[in-house]
Amino acid sequence: LAGAALLGGCANVSTDPREGGFFGGVSGINTGAYDERLRERDDRLAQLRDTQRGLEAEQGQLESKRSALEHEVRTERERLKKLNADVAALDKRVKTLASQQGKDQKRVKELQTRLDSLKSQARQQGSALDALEGSGMGDAEADLKRKQLEAQRDALNREYELLMKMQMELAR
Repeated sequence: LAGAALLGGCANVSTDPREGGFFGGVSGINTGAYDERLRERDDRLAQLRDTQRGLEAEQGQLESKRSALEHEVRTERERLKKLNADVAALDKRVKTLASQQGKDQKRVKELQTRLDSLKSQARQQGSALDALEGSGMGDAEADLKRKQLEAQRDALNREYELLMKMQMELAR
């Protein structure tokens, strides 16, 4: 009778040894509940590892993208630096021309005005690059502005050369 009571009391015991004690653990092994819990945990671990691998791959892609954007920003900064140097040299030439040229002041003033506009646009390009670097996003409009600035710089260089030729002819 005591054995039946003991076995009857074990029927309500959990199959988890942490909750049901020794008899619960033995019952879990005998019924296969312990092996089932192990399989569930292994499956969950495999899912977590798959998720981790996916996240690591995504992180690698994001790092590559960030690196490419940083390289692009550095390249644009170098172009802007060269553009600013060209503008400064052109500014110096225009100022020299303005001091030497007395007969064609209207043309020199027009060149100076256009040069000032070009400087302003170059500063705006620098600001756009600063914004690009902060956001990590490229901007086709900034590229277009840079190309326009370079075209204007080249046009001003050609006009300067023509003015220099005119000045040399006038000096004769």
